[in-house]
Amino acid sequence: MELNALPMRRPLSQQIELILSLARRDLKARYKESVLGFFWSLLRPAFLTLVLWVVFALILRLRLHTDAVPYWLHVLVSVLTWNFFLGSVTDATHSIVANGNLLKKVPLDAKVFPIAAVISNGVHYVLALGLALLVTAATVGLSPAFLALPVMVTLMALLALAIGMLLGALNVFYRDTGSALELVGLAWFYATPVIYPATVTLQSLAPWGRAAETLYLTNPAATLLIGVRRAMLYGPGSTEVPDSWLFIGLAGVTVLTGALLGAGWMVYRRVGGDFADEL
Repeated sequence: MELNALPMRRPLSQQIELILSLARRDLKARYKESVLGFFWSLLRPAFLTLVLWVVFALILRLRLHTDAVPYWLHVLVSVLTWNFFLGSVTDATHSIVANGNLLKKVPLDAKVFPIAAVISNGVHYVLALGLALLVTAATVGLSPAFLALPVMVTLMALLALAIGMLLGALNVFYRDTGSALELVGLAWFYATPVIYPATVTLQSLAPWGRAAETLYLTNPAATLLIGVRRAMLYGPGSTEVPDSWLFIGLAGVTVLTGALLGAGWMVYRRVGGDFADEL
């Protein structure tokens, strides 16, 4: 137990260097022997966007709440953002078990693995989002709300890290956690306004009253996704939800993220030394 506690006393610079090394390793492994490399991070969402556009826009005739933004651009930004969020949670959940051999050989602070997983996914997201921003600027232009985009992305990354840390610790002791996450992630995808605007759900929930609408917006992924789209796509006259609702929702997500990060920190502090034995 003493050996496993040693990494907690390592200088912060060493911890950061290790995290960045792990993130670089993940990035190299992801596209090893790949011809297109990073561009797969954009090609996959672009292909899914094409499929969704054909099905929902051309066949089912789904329309956004405003004509200022084309449906395909709404979906592209949403899919890129959702893939980053769920991909970060998934990779962080599996990161400790995946690095079990390293953890058993060298006493490390296990938190470095989920952190590196989120950073690796974040690099892909930022690069792909940069291209999406160019497309957005050329298609609908950017509003001053664009300045809030880094805040939205950072908050989403921290929430993914918090959830991934907790699930990663649980996955060490209960390997069914990863399989359960696949099912939850699928349901979460449809419960979050990824392929449809939030206005569609809120209009459907309107007869149930404000309480039902508020309950829907307690989904932190929904709030953050709406926030990203507000920053990138929708101006003051075409927002999906009133800005006052969005601010309240983001405040709630911030509190939730802080609580989950604190809980994750305590879990790793208490049982992190047992991970190597379990693996």
